[in-house]
Amino acid sequence: MKFEFLWQRAKQFRSELLMISSLTVLSSLAVLAVPWLAGQLLGGVVEGVVQELGQTLGLLIAALVFLTALNIFASIVSSAASLKILNQLRREIYEHVSHMPMSFHDKRGGGDLLALMTYEVSSLSAFLTSTLANAPSMLLTAAGAVLILFLIDPYVAVLIPILVPIFFIFMKLVGRRLRLLARKARKAEVDVMATADTDLSMISAIKAFASEESHRANYAVVTRRSREINFRQARIRAFISPLVALVAALGAIGVLVLGSRSLGSAGQSPGDLFAFLLYAALLTRPVGGLADIYGSFQTARGTLARLESVLEMQPEAGYLSGRDLDRADGALAFEQVEFSYPGRPQVLSGINLSIKPGEIVALTGDNGVGKSTLVKLLLRYYEPDAGQITLDGEDISGLQVQSLRRQFGYVPQRPLLFNGSIAKNIAFGQMDVGGDDCDLERAIDLSQAREFIDELPQGIETEIGDNGIRLSGGQGQRIALARALYRDPPIYILDEATSMYDLESEAAFVEDCIDALKDRTVIIITHRPASLALADRVLKVTADAVEDVTNDH
Repeated sequence: MKFEFLWQRAKQFRSELLMISSLTVLSSLAVLAVPWLAGQLLGGVVEGVVQELGQTLGLLIAALVFLTALNIFASIVSSAASLKILNQLRREIYEHVSHMPMSFHDKRGGGDLLALMTYEVSSLSAFLTSTLANAPSMLLTAAGAVLILFLIDPYVAVLIPILVPIFFIFMKLVGRRLRLLARKARKAEVDVMATADTDLSMISAIKAFASEESHRANYAVVTRRSREINFRQARIRAFISPLVALVAALGAIGVLVLGSRSLGSAGQSPGDLFAFLLYAALLTRPVGGLADIYGSFQTARGTLARLESVLEMQPEAGYLSGRDLDRADGALAFEQVEFSYPGRPQVLSGINLSIKPGEIVALTGDNGVGKSTLVKLLLRYYEPDAGQITLDGEDISGLQVQSLRRQFGYVPQRPLLFNGSIAKNIAFGQMDVGGDDCDLERAIDLSQAREFIDELPQGIETEIGDNGIRLSGGQGQRIALARALYRDPPIYILDEATSMYDLESEAAFVEDCIDALKDRTVIIITHRPASLALADRVLKVTADAVEDVTNDH
């Protein structure tokens, strides 16, 4: 982990961290006053001069009340800052990850990113506000206590630094163990999230194969492993501060015992003796706190390293650069395009394909020959290994990627739906949409979704569940198609968009769309006769060629 990266993260919240540090420093000053006042009060009691200690008692009570109020305020400020940092980090990671290329998402599991965006950044925000921001206070308290001990009796206080090497040796040994456990705990937590995410997304298949018990047992195994590793880590962390505090306390007692003659012969008052004892005891608090900071830092190192590895990755090509494109005419061309997915055989080799503006082209071919890959290259999910793809004669690699994608209405093989209303799923990305939206109503009619939507109790406001689970396959496909039609782009890509339609609905869709798709460039990936009837040309795709087979259909 680079210190510069941690510094950059902390700089974003310097005002909040400075406020917390300032409050804790004030708290330390108040804490340093308490042992002195308490020592003088106890000394007065021993000497029998209680009636003369009214002012000291008043100052002690005032210091304790001030300290309590300060700690309450500091806790509130720290909580607010922690939540602000957590919110900011989550948004920053989400925004950055959303602009990563598809190859990034192919390599990383969903559980990995979920873990980073949830519990890991939560622990990091707590580290910054509750641990790191308290470090100045801990150091000030420790330094102040040592200084006052030296002022009371330098000959006895000089024995205290002997404990420092013991402290650091202990921290070094424990730190190695914590780093290893932190990595294991993080891996175990990712496994828990990934298992839950996968099982919930496959719940219908799990039920269909009556395999609930085996998946439950597997989930129990990964959660138990996570619990055991986290508990081992927590157990070590639980020992650090108390043990360090114990060592410091025993050292303070030893110092008092060894230096009792010096303290007595130096002519100190009983108040000074009590104050010395209380400051020696107080010293255990910041030393134990610094030990806790060390342990927390070892745990945070892994999170910071993973956060750095993600945030320093470059976003997909064309996200921050390229020409912003207005509405395209829709002429498309693939010129000697070659492509292979990482670690897999070549999918496309020397593909040439030209589509005119307003032309409807159907792509057919065996499964796995690269029909959907052509679409992914066109949308710049991936970049071709060789050759170029042009839109209206311009290489799409020089276009701003979001403006390029706005030219397409894409319906993938599997409808991608989220848990929300039908209206929001169709509008997809637009916050305000309602039943008076003419474009929405038109898209619903063209996609043949009107009949089933009108039968629902809440109509277009019906919630459809995660992945559209409350809809049938055909209904979900209609919603996905309506989404593409709603945008009214110059180019449509329909990847098996009617595969779950019944023949009658598909025929109605084809008839209604003849006029709707007029002057639009359309790429249809299909084998169904009704959809093929829409096409001006039917092309058969192979790994190294695109052949016109229009007359065969």
